[in-house]
Amino acid sequence: MELCNYPNPDQTRCYEIEAIEIPIVYNKYGDHDPNGLLYVLKKDADRIRKGALRNFSPEIPQPYEEV
Repeated sequence: MELCNYPNPDQTRCYEIEAIEIPIVYNKYGDHDPNGLLYVLKKDADRIRKGALRNFSPEIPQPYEEV
């Protein structure tokens, strides 16, 4: 649906987002981008950063997935 055709144009949602620099692991084999950038909700930034760094620390880095 195009935004100009949205049935309730007076309803606006505001979000605080943050770009965080974390290593992004692409697969279970450890292929990764050590300087990845990810846009996240500001309230979730610390949790996501900690989880990603925790999964990056093993010998073969693993992707971080929210449960």
